[in-house]
Amino acid sequence: MTNDTDDEKPPSLDEFSDRLGRMRGDQEPEKSHSGGAAWGRAMRVSTELLAGLFVGCLIGVGLDRWLGTAPWFLLAGMGLGFAAGLRNLTRSLNNGSEGSSDH
Repeated sequence: MTNDTDDEKPPSLDEFSDRLGRMRGDQEPEKSHSGGAAWGRAMRVSTELLAGLFVGCLIGVGLDRWLGTAPWFLLAGMGLGFAAGLRNLTRSLNNGSEGSSDH
C-alpha cells in the first residue's frame, strides 16, 4: 500500500502568495540596495573633509618647525586645509549627484 498523501504536500503560503500575485498582475517590489551606497558615500564625504584638514595641519606644523614661527603656519594650514576639504567635498558630491540622476 502506497500512501499518496505524503508525496503530494500543498505548496507553502509564500509560494501561494507569489503565484496569486503573478496571476493578479502585481509586480514584485524592487529591492533597494541603496543603504550600502549611502553609507559608502557618507564615509567618502567625511574622509574628503578630514584628509584636507589633516594635510593642511601637517604642512603648517612642518613650516612652523622649519621657520620657528610658533602657531601661525599651523593656523593658516588649518584654514587652507579646511577650505581644500570643503572644495573636495563639494566636487565629490556634485559628481555623485550627476551620475545618480535619471532625468
